[in-house]
Amino acid sequence: MSTIEGWVFEDNVVRFLEHVSHYTGYAYDDLDEVALTGALEDTDDEAPGGWFTYPLSGKPPLEVSLARADGGSVVSIRVAGDLDPVLTARVETLFDLL
Repeated sequence: MSTIEGWVFEDNVVRFLEHVSHYTGYAYDDLDEVALTGALEDTDDEAPGGWFTYPLSGKPPLEVSLARADGGSVVSIRVAGDLDPVLTARVETLFDLL
């Protein structure tokens, strides 16, 4: 299991999750967005227990942890799972773009 870490602007969190879901064949939909509603409000990327973790059950299954940066408009993200080099490059590119 490996982990990739980065950040995206808060307005791009859903777009990030949609793209990662697409890469793994997970059908990200409205129910996923409902699950995320309000989930980031009490997060803090500096606090050990301040992260919200959400599973993306694609192939490979991934665990995405998200937390707001204190005082900023960015969300720190950790993507964990059986990441091959292609998926790793795609996720890293998303961090660069979003």
